[in-house]
Amino acid sequence: PVDRANLLSSASSSSSLSQQEVATKIKQTHRLTVLLKHCSEQLLAEYVRHQGEPFSSPDFQPPAMAVPGLPSPSVPPEAWLALSDGKRLWHLAAAYTTLPGLLGSVLQQQAELNPLASELHRQLEAAARQCRGLAGNLEGIMGALGVPGPPPPSSSLGGPPPSAFLAKLSGYHVCRLHRDWAMRSHEALGLLRTKYPL
Repeated sequence: PVDRANLLSSASSSSSLSQQEVATKIKQTHRLTVLLKHCSEQLLAEYVRHQGEPFSSPDFQPPAMAVPGLPSPSVPPEAWLALSDGKRLWHLAAAYTTLPGLLGSVLQQQAELNPLASELHRQLEAAARQCRGLAGNLEGIMGALGVPGPPPPSSSLGGPPPSAFLAKLSGYHVCRLHRDWAMRSHEALGLLRTKYPL
């Protein structure tokens, strides 16, 4: 089958795009967020499926854990919608330039913890590619709209966690934040698309 992750093409960062070209890029990127949202939900479910107890328990409430370098999309919906288009794009770009490295770290951990979970490994690789592609598209849109990009990320989970449980927990939070950012990106690009109709 065609790897839909490869459909995520990087946009030109030229600011000389016409309004119609910008509107086309926004529409394409919004379509990609639909795919990303669906794939991120599948990835989180697949990740949980392979971690065993207590992750697989329906009552499991994982303790909060910050992921170094990855902003949290925990801004309340009203406050998120109140941000300017440029601010929303900046936050999305910061997340999507950081996520590929973090997902790569989770893949390395899972290769050791669950070496036979080939579908999980494949989904983590695809998620990292999709995030790189979406980051490229966001960069193109931001360049065309004159929005400065975020600083280069420090996208790694750092040294090995002191226990298998903490490794699983950090991976869980990366996958969950990936899903949450996918939902935010879909919402933000949908709003932007209404402002730049074709």
